[in-house]
Amino acid sequence: MTKVLVTGGAGFIGSTLTRHLLNRGYKVTVLDNLSTGWRQNLPEHKDLKLVSGDVRDFELVHTVTPGHSHVIHLAAQAFIPLGYQLPVQVAETNALGSLNVFKASLNSGVKRLVHISSSEVYGSARYIPMDEKHPLCPCSTYAVGKAAADQWAQTFSFEHKLPVVILRPFNTFGPRETLPRFINEVIRQCLKEPVINVGNLETSRDFTYVEDCASAIIAALETEGIEDEIINIGTNRAWKMREVLDMIKKYLKTEEKEVVTDYSRIRPKEVTYLVTSNTKAGKLLGWKPTIDFSKGLAKTIEWYLNNGMSWGYERQVIVTKEATKLSDET
Repeated sequence: MTKVLVTGGAGFIGSTLTRHLLNRGYKVTVLDNLSTGWRQNLPEHKDLKLVSGDVRDFELVHTVTPGHSHVIHLAAQAFIPLGYQLPVQVAETNALGSLNVFKASLNSGVKRLVHISSSEVYGSARYIPMDEKHPLCPCSTYAVGKAAADQWAQTFSFEHKLPVVILRPFNTFGPRETLPRFINEVIRQCLKEPVINVGNLETSRDFTYVEDCASAIIAALETEGIEDEIINIGTNRAWKMREVLDMIKKYLKTEEKEVVTDYSRIRPKEVTYLVTSNTKAGKLLGWKPTIDFSKGLAKTIEWYLNNGMSWGYERQVIVTKEATKLSDET
């Protein structure tokens, strides 16, 4: 039985991915510090083991990794506003924590490392659709850390022949979200708040449903001969935040609820437009999204309604007040 280590596996994307891996017969170890991940996100399963720990802990990562033939590296401080308050912590996790995972994977002789990057490393689109040759222009501490990790992953491939594939998902959404990002936070406010507080509604994003993102990661894990590749994951369609807000309000029949601009929710340097080309993903992975945005949005809302109307961040204490603000990162 193939053993896979998933860092950040108790988080939003990681918990969906872990379910997919278990269903495909993998034996999975999740390494997660549970700072934003949630134990209840994971299923009870005989082939699943949870190790509570941080990728910044060099010795722990090097203890956990041996015995796994494959590694999927998702662990990150993924909430962009946290970087405004705690830049060193975010940099240590996203950059140096990734370096620990790469070195441990190299030392353990893994057959494939799938490193999950972010569309945020590109910054705002200079041309559309954005392919893998688009220049990097990270606009936040989060994105700079992810870009640094990408560079280290490539360097480990060039210098040490680490068999790594880099995926750059564009904005992922869906059930079991653990951070207050735009879609799930608007859903929460529509149902629970007297008014809806928002930031910049004129930005646009390419939204991918979490199940499709998980299937892309598994394709990158299983497809042979794609080492050293960087692959964008997205739908080739951008949605303006104002459109998304209107769709959610209509679905929840809260069209009359007042919308208020909270200027503290606007980023210091905004990424205005993100939309990818998934041509390379289709060519190398045989992947394409299967759930369109409106259907995915409906499934996300229904999950929230049927699961106690509670996102992960509503059940956990976020240490900084910035963590209540909207964010649009992957």
